[in-house]
Formats: sequence, C-alpha cells, structure tokens
Amino acid sequence: MNVGYTKINIDSWKRKEHFTAYRDSVKCGFSLTVKLDISEVIAFVKERGYKFYPVMIYLLTKAANQHAEFKMAMKDGELIVWDYIDPVYTVLHTDTETFSALTLSHSDSLMDFIDRYNELFHKNKNNKSFFPDKAPDNHFNISSLPWIYFDSFNLNIADFTDYFAPSFTIGKYQMEGNKILMPLAIQVHHAVCDGIHVAKLIDTLQEYSNTVQIF
Repeated sequence: MNVGYTKINIDSWKRKEHFTAYRDSVKCGFSLTVKLDISEVIAFVKERGYKFYPVMIYLLTKAANQHAEFKMAMKDGELIVWDYIDPVYTVLHTDTETFSALTLSHSDSLMDFIDRYNELFHKNKNNKSFFPDKAPDNHFNISSLPWIYFDSFNLNIADFTDYFAPSFTIGKYQMEGNKILMPLAIQVHHAVCDGIHVAKLIDTLQEYSNTVQIF
C-alpha cells in the first residue's frame, strides 16, 4: 500500500540550519525518559479485559501521528512528512527468549486496532523470525521491557544517518503514591526533532492516557 507524504522545501524551512547541522556536521540524536501516569489506562484495561500492551501501542501511535516531527523521513533524496506512521513493535517468545518485530497499520478505532493486534499475534506466535514481515517505510519503533522499572534508557545506534523514525521503550509500571507510573524512553534524531517537540508529544500522550475511556 502506497502511503502519501508531503515534501519539505529545506531551503525555506524554518529549521534549515538546525537540520543541516545535526544531519551533516554534528550528527546526533537524543533520548530522554519520562514517567507517564497510566492510572486511567490500567483502570480501563481491567474494566474492559484488554491487554495492556496493545492499548499502549495504540495510544503511542495516535499521539505520534499528531506531530509532524515524528513522521519525517528521507525519500528519494528529499525530506518528507508521511501522512501517517505505523508502529513496529517487539513481542517476546518466552521459550527462546528472543523477540520478533511486528507491524500493525494504525487505526482511529481502538477496538479495531486491538482485534487486528490479536490476529497478528496469533498468526505469528510460532514464527521466530526477527521480522516476520518487512517493515513499511512509514514506520516508528516501540519496544517493551516489562521487567524493569528504569529511570533512564538509551539506544546506542552506531550510525543512524538519515534514519529519522523515533523509538519508544516502555518499562515496568508501578504504584507511586496514588498514581501508577510507567517509564517511557524516547529517542529521536536531532536533525528533525528538538526538545520542545518531544515535550509536546509527551503532553499529547498523557492527555490520551487520561482520556482513554473515550476511544
């Protein structure tokens, strides 16, 4: 399926200097970890009998698609913004302690998303391939470390030149005071994304986590 996109004219782009510097001169990305309040999400999944992981993937996908900085890529030598991005997420094979990376197209409907998540999970539960299906160009990354409540997490990518897809890592959640908090690590390429953009995404994700009942 061909996904639409919009080209960015770098010469007239407000971030031209920043893009050029962080893409060519000082190639770098950055990461940070936040503690997301998922109290309403936990109450929601318990009430509905849903699995936590697909609901969190849905919320992350919905939030990331609201912000152009997380949908950028290089295509045919040009900077573009995808119309939408789809999650590539990891699932664990407990018998081998290895994982596969699955891709699920985004959906406005949470119920539809969960139904297709379950279908894809059962289809690939015995497939130990790293990538059972090729990841689409318009992807972003989600992984999960449900055994560790971490304060910081960083992916050390040796060379991610022109790889602008963001990566999210979910940690183990736990009760703190009267809230259930979940560590969430976010890694981005600095050529297309600054701290203010990550902050806006986190605000959107927290809002969606607080209002998950309406989806």
